[in-house]
Amino acid sequence: MLLGLFRSVADLTARDLRRALDLVHEWNDDDTLPTLDGLGRLVGCDTAGIIGSDHVARRLTSVHITRPERNLLGRPGFVAAVAHHPAFTAYRSGRLSPTSSVALTDLEDRRSLLRLPLYADFYRPEGTVDQLLRVVRLNGRRGSVVVFNRSRPSFSRRDRAVVDLLAPHLSHALVRRERLAALVAAARHATLVSEQATRSFARLPELTPRERHVAVHVADGSTDREIARNLSISPRTVHKHLEQIYRKLGLTNRASLAVLINSTSVDVPETSLSPQPD
Repeated sequence: MLLGLFRSVADLTARDLRRALDLVHEWNDDDTLPTLDGLGRLVGCDTAGIIGSDHVARRLTSVHITRPERNLLGRPGFVAAVAHHPAFTAYRSGRLSPTSSVALTDLEDRRSLLRLPLYADFYRPEGTVDQLLRVVRLNGRRGSVVVFNRSRPSFSRRDRAVVDLLAPHLSHALVRRERLAALVAAARHATLVSEQATRSFARLPELTPRERHVAVHVADGSTDREIARNLSISPRTVHKHLEQIYRKLGLTNRASLAVLINSTSVDVPETSLSPQPD
């Protein structure tokens, strides 16, 4: 791997390396999706994008491209056509390395490409003659590929060296962004749960003695039939009590009710323990 890195660096000029370093700093300083504009200019292409895919189902799961108006994902027929992208076949056969870039024209000759609806009906009309691809994320059947579309054929060793040098840094930036997004989502969820719990706790006094007793049984893990037997009422009545409890507390299910009751102390009057008519 280090040998490949040294070979890549050897194909780059000092100016290339300075621009590459600037991009790495930019990706590390920005918590949003890494911008590919600078990388696209460094490689020398018309459009660049990060493509999420399911290589087993042969479908794209996400597309982020430097020129959104050229995003083909919503075009009629594109989803069916992209399933025949040569990269899917190349990956399954081991010809698409996860550690080095490959051009579309490396995978198929021009005559074969012209027979592909993907190439003839979508790429060529958009001015894409060749495409450079590099895997930047791989997790089971799903992965992310950075792509560079060009209106002229072939990519030089220098172009490939730029992509191969920066791909690990791009992958790191993507992972960091995903983890940050997951942390933000978890924090928001925890805040919402906490706020809901506070509101529900404040409404506990609104429960009738019988509703409080039903709630405590739910928190203990009792089923509706077990609660009905313990309180000498019908399961239907238990269900009605639960509907009222959920409505009053702003809850939607037994699990959230159990969490609330187990996290606080609910006073159940002794009078509520005696059988009452339905």
